Parts: sequence; structure tokens; C-alpha cells
Amino acid sequence: MIFHDNAKILTPTDGAARLELRKNTVAIWLNPTKEPVSSVQVKWYFDTSFMKKVLADSWGVARADLSWQPLPLSRPAEWYFLAFDGERTHGFGVKTGCNSFCSWEIEPDGVTLRCDTRNGGEGVELTEPLLCAEAVYTVSAEGESPYRAARAFCRVMCERPRLPGRPIYGFNNWYYAYGNITRASVLEDARLCARLGSMLDKDAPRPITVIDDGWNRNGGVKDGVSYNGGPFSPNDDFGDLRVLAEDIGAIGCDPGIWVRPMVVLDELCPHIPAECYSENQEFPSRGRVLDPTTKGAKEYVWSLIRGLSDSGYRLIKHDFTCPDLMGKQFLDPTLTRGGWHWHDKTKTNAQVFKELYTLIQDAANGASVIGCNIYNHLAAGIHDIVRSGNDTSGHHWHITRDYGINTLAFRQCQNEAFFMTDADCAAFTDRVPTELNLRFAELISLSDSALFISAAPGILTPRDEERLMQAFRRSSLGGNDLEPLDWMERNVPEHYSCRGKRYDYTWNEQ
Repeated sequence: MIFHDNAKILTPTDGAARLELRKNTVAIWLNPTKEPVSSVQVKWYFDTSFMKKVLADSWGVARADLSWQPLPLSRPAEWYFLAFDGERTHGFGVKTGCNSFCSWEIEPDGVTLRCDTRNGGEGVELTEPLLCAEAVYTVSAEGESPYRAARAFCRVMCERPRLPGRPIYGFNNWYYAYGNITRASVLEDARLCARLGSMLDKDAPRPITVIDDGWNRNGGVKDGVSYNGGPFSPNDDFGDLRVLAEDIGAIGCDPGIWVRPMVVLDELCPHIPAECYSENQEFPSRGRVLDPTTKGAKEYVWSLIRGLSDSGYRLIKHDFTCPDLMGKQFLDPTLTRGGWHWHDKTKTNAQVFKELYTLIQDAANGASVIGCNIYNHLAAGIHDIVRSGNDTSGHHWHITRDYGINTLAFRQCQNEAFFMTDADCAAFTDRVPTELNLRFAELISLSDSALFISAAPGILTPRDEERLMQAFRRSSLGGNDLEPLDWMERNVPEHYSCRGKRYDYTWNEQ
């Protein structure tokens, strides 16, 4: 077997790392050392010429960068990759919830797994042995499609997914309003959302109306610089959030809300001690980033999320934790700059993020949580719902096509295996084609992933609304089984099957 033979630790070379051969995995351990350790590298030696096409995943939200490619790849394969040999599909990856950031290099004589064990931008200072990752390998059955093999492999990587326990569908105001919202506009959105749910069975979950950015008193633009962090409190127009949640509920929707938990205006937070701020302040243009390993930061985040849950919000969408904390966007393979560390230097970055996600999920107190701009492999088994790609758009259709449809298709194998995926909103404005976004919404409804729309007032015709009602109903019933049929040839697939029926779409704007 590839994974139980020919494995060798490349670094560190002082014996601090060791391999444990388990029944179906190889566990990679790192022991405490005198000097901090930034990475562990393990190589499996074998001929990789059988790999005709490879599909690599990425650490966070995908940005139209998921597709089957011939070797050599232009970047490391993050978390896992699939290799097709012309007949069977081979899966190489690490189990979800690992304690390091893992990436793979494919070379002619084997594959190398790099486990990034940094604390901030420096090596971790362990006080006890660390299970960096469990490497896994599978090969598909004869005749099994690459998509079915990918889905099965995701279930191997994640033994205990967390799911919301109900279908997720509804409305989000970001992609028509972009933060320019009022209490009145939110209630009008809720009326549309409730109307789109009018074809649901009487025992189906209610649609969700999500209040995105724009409700916070401290948001907006100052001196030409926009800001959307904390401290979070409703502005005068929105008033009492609990009353607003009740009003949304009275209309016929479950209320949801957006928040950015890790950035605050420190001049408005005198109760947060100075040591609770991160050394890494590279990403936000205003505000300061909190250090989630400190007591004060944990208390702030807990209070923020629990307060929203206690106010009646049944879905909480948290955003920006990765770029805020790491100071880098997802396509940067370095993850973060060097020369800084967390207050607690004994934990890896992966451990820090897992503890933060767990804190947020626990503070939500039964409300569903959507993680946006987070690390998918680390959130599996913790969060109910995770955004699969970068933002779609109410301004440019090609962004929705490349980010929404690409990631819906290529991350569909993770749906219900890791968590429920969210391909982001089908947006309806006068700047993007309604018909193509209706197709996008209909495709999402066939996937059993989260379905959200964003629609400017008055943009939808009665016929448009009827099609979206049908999409909501289809999502509410569940039991769908979407498979992209041409994903090995196209990075934006056009042909799909679901429950034995074929669906063909054209995504190019006329």
C-alpha cells in the first residue's frame, strides 16, 4: 500500500517527529523540542506517472481556482488532492480537524506532505506531543465516477461532520444593498423572503432573512476609509435587535445576522486589555485585530455571539477571521508573514483557529453558524455551514459564475460530508442577468447545500418569484443528489445529474 510503505520524515531531522502506522492512516507526531518548529515534512516514495489529471483543494474560500489539471501543478495542493489514472480515482489527504496547515507537493518520485506547525509567523513551542495530522489514502472502486470517489473520500477524511439539522434557504441583503440598509429595508426583504417560502409544506422550516453588514453603529466610512468591525451595537435606525428579530419572525421568517468578530476599534473598547490585541495588524485598514489566545479576546467574542443568539437570531454568519488574524488572503501560500506570534506560543495556528471556531459555535447556543472566509478543513465537525467560495456579485455576472458556480460544483463533494456548503447568493439587480442567476439558484436547490438569494426591491417579476418559490420548495424537501458531469473538462460545469435526471445549463452572458 502506498501509505504504509516508503514513508520517510524529511524534517525535522533530529528525531523530534515520528510516524505512527494505524489501520488506514499514517499519524504524524511532533514532540516538544528545545527550538521552535515551523514544519514537519513527510515523503512517500513511489512513481506518480499514473496521475493523468489532478484536482487540488485550497485552504479557505476558493477563488475560481478549482479544476482538474495535468501535472505539474502551479501551486501546492492544500489539505487534499484527487488523482485520476484514467480508470480509478486516488485520494490523498489529511483528516479534518488536524493541528497543522497541510499541503502536498507532487513530484515524479512521490508526494510530500508539509505540516505547517507555526504559531503566528514563528515556530511553535510545544509543551506536549502534538498530533500534527493523520494522512489518508483511498482508491475508488472499478467503474466509480471521480465525483462519487471524491464524495466517498471526503467522508473518510471527516468522520463526524456537523450539520444544521434542517434545510437552509432564504435571503441576504448584501448583494443588492452592499451595506446601505435600514430597518425598513430589512423588513421589506423579510416580506419578500416569506413570499418566496409560500409554496413550502406547512411543516417545512421557515426561510431565513439574514441582515448583513450595515446594521452596526460603528460601521461606515470615516476619512475615506471604510470600516465594518466592532464593537457591535445597532445604530439608531435599527433600534433594539431583539424587537427586530421578533418582527422578522412575525412576518414568517427566521432571523439571521452577520458579524465580524476579530476586529474592533480599540478606542471604543477600553475594557479590553492591551495584551489582548494581536501582534499581526496587517489586514484591516481600520481597527485592531484581537488575539484569540487571550482571555479578554475570548470573552469579547463569546459575549458578542451569545448576545446575538439571545436576541433571537437563529443563524449567525461570522466573517473575515482568516484574513484578519493571518494578515493574508487565501491565495498566498505563505499563509502569514514571519516575525510575530500569538500570546500563547504553545499552540499551532491550526489549533488557534479550531478553538476560535469552537468558541463561536458554542456561544451561538443552538443557532446555526455560517463560517465565511474561514479554513474549511479546520471548521469541519465544528460549524454547521461553511462558505465554499469567494463573494458572488450583484455588479458583475462573471464573478458569480467563476466564484459561485465553480465552487458549488467542485466543493459539492464536501457538502454533508464536512458540513453544509454555501455557494453564496444568487444576486438580482439591474446590473446582472436575472435569467442566469435564476439558473444558479435552481442549481443550488438541486444540491442540498445552502440556498440564499439577494434581490433589489422591484427587480423580480411574478414569474421570477414563482421560479424562486419552486427553488425554495425543492431545497426544503431535500433528498437531492447533484453530480457535475463535465467537471473534468470545464472549470464552470454546464452538465449535471440529480436523482437520475440530467440538467444542462449555459452560463455565458449574452
